[in-house]
Amino acid sequence: MYIGWGHKYSPENYSPDPPPPIMDEFPSGPDITEIEDPTPEEEAALRAAKEAEEEEEEEEDEGDEVEEDEDED
Repeated sequence: MYIGWGHKYSPENYSPDPPPPIMDEFPSGPDITEIEDPTPEEEAALRAAKEAEEEEEEEEDEGDEVEEDEDED
């Protein structure tokens, strides 16, 4: 076995670098932990809830605009 820089003989023993220390296990948390995918029914329910919430916000925004117009008159 050849080890070195082209030397046939070296009075010093060869000692490779020690391996790196063992790493700790990666911490798990809610952002990293795998969860099951939602079912199509759950996705549809969530989508419907978001759409209803957006419609309510739009209605509130329209109501605010009407009140502002009345205040200006």
